[in-house]
Amino acid sequence: MQSSHISPVFVGRSAELTALGEALSRADAGEPRPHFLGREAGVGKTRLIQE
Repeated sequence: MQSSHISPVFVGRSAELTALGEALSRADAGEPRPHFLGREAGVGKTRLIQE
């Protein structure tokens, strides 16, 4: 059995989350732009995208 050690609370990435939300809003309005997300392993890239 695997247990998850991921907190249900998402903290510390409000600026990044806001930027991604704005990018999605622009895409919905017909103004898509590429965005790249990169950092070292384990810093929360996947979690940020999931949120």
